[in-house]
Amino acid sequence: MSVSVMQTETLTDDQIESLLQEAETRLKAASSTANAVVPADDDEHLSLSERKPEFAKRKPIPRLQHNLNDRTAIQERDGVARLTPELLSTKQQALRLKSVEVKEQKSKDDGPVDAGKDWFNMPLTNITPGLKRDLQLLQMRSVLDPHRHYKKTSSKKSKIPQFSQVGTIIEGPTEFYSSRINKKDRAKNFVEEAMVGEKSNGRFKRKYNEIQDAKTSGKKAHYKKLMAKRKKR
Repeated sequence: MSVSVMQTETLTDDQIESLLQEAETRLKAASSTANAVVPADDDEHLSLSERKPEFAKRKPIPRLQHNLNDRTAIQERDGVARLTPELLSTKQQALRLKSVEVKEQKSKDDGPVDAGKDWFNMPLTNITPGLKRDLQLLQMRSVLDPHRHYKKTSSKKSKIPQFSQVGTIIEGPTEFYSSRINKKDRAKNFVEEAMVGEKSNGRFKRKYNEIQDAKTSGKKAHYKKLMAKRKKR
């Protein structure tokens, strides 16, 4: 839009008003085109609006670390090759190389370690299969020797003592050699000693046969034994 200006020394009031109206129309046109999108290229578009452009939403491109050759992963210290935990890929791998100090936590419920001075500091019972069998055999000692009377226990189950210690009897210098047991006849524990005694007297086998005869009396097997005895006569 062209504006004709009079080449006179002064402007009239009508001319000034027309110039002001044209300036207002230009300002309105400029403000309306400021919010519009003007295509700059085929791929990208520029905008004069307040909203952020689309390239701001893109993820940043990772950058490479420089000066990596200055620090090596393996360094020699005092003639020993060691890894540098700072150059590892993850923090977890760096934590694995650190020495871990293990602290022993003592629980409040821990009991005494030994029986005390009155019982010669007897230690706690170390339960083993052999010791468990020996304790069960001591519980049934009245069966092994019925002619010797022992104090009856209240419970049938074998109780394991809290403190115990296994020892070996050593012969004194006053004992004569004939009163000692031969080395080949000595047993390592109570079970072996009971088996050796059974071989010598055969008491358990005899008692077993007596019980079987009492249970099978009046039956076919008992009748056959009686007939065999009559034939021998």
